[in-house]
Amino acid sequence: MRLRTLPACLTLLACLALPAAAQFETVPTPAPEPVPVPADGSTPAGAEAAPRDMALYTGESELMGQGAGERRAATARALAQVVVKLTGEPLASANPVVRRALSNAAAFVLAEQTGEEPVDQHGNTAIGGVPVYKTSLQVQFDPNKVDALIAGAGLPYWGAERPRPLLWLAIDDGRGPRLVSSQQLNVVKPLAGRGTERGLSFALPAGSSVEQAAVQTIWSRNPGQMQALSERYGAGTQLLGRLFREGQGWTADWVLSRGGEELSRWSFSDPSPQRALASGADGAADAIARRDAVRAVVGEPESIEVRITGLASAGDFARAMGYLQTLPVVAELTVVEATPDSLRLGLKLAVDRATFDGFLAAGDVLAADAAASDEATAGYRLRP
Repeated sequence: MRLRTLPACLTLLACLALPAAAQFETVPTPAPEPVPVPADGSTPAGAEAAPRDMALYTGESELMGQGAGERRAATARALAQVVVKLTGEPLASANPVVRRALSNAAAFVLAEQTGEEPVDQHGNTAIGGVPVYKTSLQVQFDPNKVDALIAGAGLPYWGAERPRPLLWLAIDDGRGPRLVSSQQLNVVKPLAGRGTERGLSFALPAGSSVEQAAVQTIWSRNPGQMQALSERYGAGTQLLGRLFREGQGWTADWVLSRGGEELSRWSFSDPSPQRALASGADGAADAIARRDAVRAVVGEPESIEVRITGLASAGDFARAMGYLQTLPVVAELTVVEATPDSLRLGLKLAVDRATFDGFLAAGDVLAADAAASDEATAGYRLRP
């Protein structure tokens, strides 16, 4: 039996520049049980360090101009994207600690590069045969510093071991629902692209005759009846969705399940079919993160006094002060005393002392110094 393909009018759904093939895998991987994350981002005692997926620490933002200010803004947007990926919380950038970090996003950067691609406002590669280029900034951030930021902000941490839901999607353009298979990758680019931004990838079915015959089951969003077909792909998690015209726009209805457990149902309507499709990735990421993300214990905010030693020049004083003033977990700083080779400061923290120490350990400016500590003062020395 020949597979039914989507009609040509649905090619308007294929409007996103990110490569769909990179986001759709053949065999999804189930998620493990979460492991509590210490506030300093270190590995819990007795546990093996989880592998770092650097894609989760990489963000991308369009450059609206070539000035230094726009580059700083794009770096901040990229860091905000990474924080959302790693927490599963779409509003994570509104956290006060994260907001302070975004103003100094460059301090978290490991590497960055710019790239151009031909794209118009609808995702097409050219207008009238003439390419329109979009410049993007791709930024890779330091995992230790980002993990410490998330812990210091009291946000949950969603690790690299994530399921890849098998996507059962049916689209009705007015002529009846049709299954989207791996032969129509372009159709699901909006969902794939949003999945990249949320740190989640998906699998697509091959579109066999048996799967095509199950389109009404997909349309009714009955995950139990689709489980046997999903298990053929080794998929523990499945996302069932339907997209259809409604009034002047499009509506997408979704259900996410794992095994026999339904994790979430949601709907989204929008004039844009691309945004309606992308809502599948958002809802799936929200539900999986709610289940798997682990919140670090950061304690109550503290006010502490610190003494910083190893200051040999005016540059050293400026470096130590500048570093503390840009730390997102430091809400307020007061100079108590300055000597020729040390500083005594009062710090009002947004976290407890242990979490603050974890932040410093993730950086390369200050190190704990027991010799400079006493009962009332925490001692640190300036690193070379």
